[in-house]
Amino acid sequence: MPEFRYEVINIKGKPEKGKLSANSKLEALQILSSRGFIVSSIKQSSTTRNYTKASLFPASQKEVSIFSRQLATMVSSGVRIRDSLQVLSTQVLFSRRFRKIISRVVLDIEGGMSFSESLEKTGVFEPLFTNLVKAGEAGGVLDESLERVADFYEGMVELQNQVKSAMAYPLFMMVFAVGIVGMISFFILPNLISAFGGNYEPEGTMAILLKMNDILKNHWPILLVLLLALSIGGFFFFKSKYGNIVKETLGKLIPPVRNLRNMTAMERFTRTTAVLVASGVDLPTVLELAGEVSQSPRVMKAVGNAIVSIKGGESINAALERQKVFPPIVVSMVATGEETGKLDEVMFKVANFYHMQVQNALKKLVSLVEPIMILFIGGFIGFLAITIYGAVFAMEQSIG
Repeated sequence: MPEFRYEVINIKGKPEKGKLSANSKLEALQILSSRGFIVSSIKQSSTTRNYTKASLFPASQKEVSIFSRQLATMVSSGVRIRDSLQVLSTQVLFSRRFRKIISRVVLDIEGGMSFSESLEKTGVFEPLFTNLVKAGEAGGVLDESLERVADFYEGMVELQNQVKSAMAYPLFMMVFAVGIVGMISFFILPNLISAFGGNYEPEGTMAILLKMNDILKNHWPILLVLLLALSIGGFFFFKSKYGNIVKETLGKLIPPVRNLRNMTAMERFTRTTAVLVASGVDLPTVLELAGEVSQSPRVMKAVGNAIVSIKGGESINAALERQKVFPPIVVSMVATGEETGKLDEVMFKVANFYHMQVQNALKKLVSLVEPIMILFIGGFIGFLAITIYGAVFAMEQSIG
């Protein structure tokens, strides 16, 4: 049960402080009022605010993007937050699960929770989203915060769509190549061997292909279960912190991929920083969330060290520069933002710059991947053709 810290004027007219456990803020107010107290302040304890664990399956960024845009439009038009959520909970545009989540948020708000607290309780929204909403509520500019959230998530979804569309052709070619190898292994080779009788003893590559064919035919249920287990395990592993470390380590081995990942991390970091600063979130929280959104272990570690230095009185640009992780353009633009007091505007410009750099780097990477995939597939099919012809000639000689 959540715990609330309160400040009241007791029956004797003296100020009093304390803690109280209740299901909601409204219930806590009712309990204190029933005791004859005049409540001057009541806040949920920070130690219990995050009492709900994060869900194993968070809300998709696409749904959050659409949700925040529609909610921002309705709130800015003067519709109450509770009524806006009630309308959105019936939209077939969202999945059934997401509609149920919105309905639970409505019930929590009716129970006395704030919008940000009810979002945290669901466990499916990212800390970035809930912190922006919390800052908007505190500053009385919830509609503006929701607009920034919508812009941010729309940009993230757009970048994801660009990556998916760019990788569609190479993935198709890979599936095509696997299909050809499967057809040759399962249909052509066995028929070819059986056509020549049992006099031929395959060797080399042909023996390996036939052995694989035999294993797949006799043990395909076990292999299918293993493949599904590896796929599911790999999906969750690469979503974890350790998976990000493995991806970054593998990405370092290929220079174009390394550059693309670094620029993507900087784009996410600067855009998140801009959005959070513009919404009035405190600086340590800004940097911590921006580091998490970057999904780069190097950036997260550097941000953690920088936060310690900033709390010790060091400037933001000096703390970031000392980490040797952030490019000079980011450090210099942060310094400019600090001097002019327009850190959010400057970070938006840096984020737009990196967005263009990511798009160009992605196009170059895809232009390199396509011919490499074609050469690889062509070379592999040619190798199989030579292997089959060699086996045919050997079988003719054995028959002769």
